[in-house]
Amino acid sequence: MAKYWYLFLALPLWGINQVEDAEKEFYTALSLHSTGALHEAAAAYRRALANDPRLVAAAINLAIIHEKWGETEPAEQLYTQAARLAPNLFTARYNRGQFLQKHGRLAEARDEYLAALSLKPHDASLYVNLAALEITLFELTHDSRLLKAAAEKLKQAEMLKSQSGALFFNLARLAELQNAYGTARLHYLEAMRRYPNSSSEYRQCRIRAQRLAQLLR
Repeated sequence: MAKYWYLFLALPLWGINQVEDAEKEFYTALSLHSTGALHEAAAAYRRALANDPRLVAAAINLAIIHEKWGETEPAEQLYTQAARLAPNLFTARYNRGQFLQKHGRLAEARDEYLAALSLKPHDASLYVNLAALEITLFELTHDSRLLKAAAEKLKQAEMLKSQSGALFFNLARLAELQNAYGTARLHYLEAMRRYPNSSSEYRQCRIRAQRLAQLLR
């Protein structure tokens, strides 16, 4: 899910009146957005950006709305605008990476996630998500460097005390690709303990663990 951005970033290079008007429009948009009045919120975000095109928060939130409507071109333009204006803002880089990943542009998404990770290096879930993407990229490209990178990120997530189902699921994927089927099965079973029995993640882990159990007979 895209990370909703609440903070107003006022840049002093613009006139005081423009900044004040942009701020008013932004908070109006934010209020409308929170109630689900997306068309009205989008219009207010656009007015905020008209007053201050460098308002990263408005660009991100407007991109989220366009994405929700399935309007990928303006969403990408806004995510790219936000990342260009604020390359050291975690939310800007993370959301652009998420957008690119959804649209199958995995190598570009990885670059954005790496940038986001450099800005938030103690986020265990981001290490896991990035490792999952690198494993998928390996499956597509067979570049062994990606598996090594994924292994390092999963190790880092473990060091950060992650106990998520996603961690064990991706540890299992990694072990399976390395032909360590017994280890992979144990990780799938461990992941199952962390997912609700009714979830699709639980069912996927169960199927994979059963398949590996047959291979190990």
